[in-house]
Amino acid sequence: MDELYSDKDWQVILESASLPDGREKRTSRVKRADSAHIIAFKNQETILMLREYRPYYGAYTWMLPSGRIDKEGDHIVGAQRELQEETGFRANFLEFLCKTNYSESLIATNYVYIASDLVKDPLPQDDDELIEVHECTLEEALDKVLTSEVVHTASAYALFYYRHQTTKK
Repeated sequence: MDELYSDKDWQVILESASLPDGREKRTSRVKRADSAHIIAFKNQETILMLREYRPYYGAYTWMLPSGRIDKEGDHIVGAQRELQEETGFRANFLEFLCKTNYSESLIATNYVYIASDLVKDPLPQDDDELIEVHECTLEEALDKVLTSEVVHTASAYALFYYRHQTTKK
């Protein structure tokens, strides 16, 4: 592994990996902090969704409470902090649901959690974020995420995965 570039939260590396037939693949990969995405149930019928302005897209996007979990060594602690910063609620119950990755070229994992039994316990939002918190049903949330000008793919996946898991039972 050769480091090609490193700055703040990102690192670009040139890495080799073996193929099953013995050949080797060499490619550039980008490392960044893992993220947490939280399906936060306000009650049995609704979840908390964010409508957040994303300045580099120049648009608002609908998404789950989400963020990098680089300040903690424990993903569940990071998920709880992100929930508190972005929604003003803490979850008395926080359970791992699944994890996903964007691509093999990006070394970062998205951890998805289910939060319930929410209590008001806000932490300050980051100064450079513009976030609105909304209550939606699961289907409304999916519709908002999928029809956003810019789709937050981790939120879309998390909501579809949750719906798939709960409807197949």
